[in-house]
Amino acid sequence: MRTYYHPLVQKTKIELERLDKLKHVSWDEWRKFNGEFLPIHTEPKLRRRALKFMDTLVKKLEENNHSIKFEYQRCNIEMYGVLTQINLRQKYFRKRIKDSSGYGTDTYEKSNKLEFQAGSAYFKNWIDRKTKTLEDYLQSIYDYIEKDSKHTAECWERNRIRKEQEEIQRKIEEEKARLEAIENEKLNKLITDANNHNIANIIRTYLKVYKAKFTTSGFLNLEQEEYLKWANKKADEIDPLV
Repeated sequence: MRTYYHPLVQKTKIELERLDKLKHVSWDEWRKFNGEFLPIHTEPKLRRRALKFMDTLVKKLEENNHSIKFEYQRCNIEMYGVLTQINLRQKYFRKRIKDSSGYGTDTYEKSNKLEFQAGSAYFKNWIDRKTKTLEDYLQSIYDYIEKDSKHTAECWERNRIRKEQEEIQRKIEEEKARLEAIENEKLNKLITDANNHNIANIIRTYLKVYKAKFTTSGFLNLEQEEYLKWANKKADEIDPLV
């Protein structure tokens, strides 16, 4: 019976078959693969299982309004706006070997097990076990990614609301400071105007006394008259009410 894969799975299958025929796969080829195709890294003998697993996962995602998204040469599951990097590979087990001198080196032993990884810096993995295959973990994998994505999305939303509230408060404080600055400026001007008005009146009082002193003795000379004109003009310049 023919298997009908999801279009992305079928596309990945064809590309993997093409890469299988190459003697050497360049770095540019891998970059292109990572940015356009599902991350399936297995030998051909495990390929059918891997494709079928991915096919089931991708279809389940779309049934629940989620999707696969490629970003920065990485394949991700997108749920609630959150990206979770994924990878499906053939498991290699690290093995420590010591030579006759006791010096140890690490080697990697290939297995026939499939391993699914979710996450980037701190990823979680699921692997074939003696009593449970990777396919048996599919629902657990889906639930884990959904729960983690939902939690992250909720955190982002709380942060968005917090930042929005902080911005509103910042604008309120900014407006408050602006109004206070206007009030302070008006108050300072009021005090300055009052002081200047008083000074102008003091000058005018002085000038009256000045004029009276010299007019009682006769008359004002030209220099005294010019002085009085200049001084009264300055008093008017100072007085904010004039």
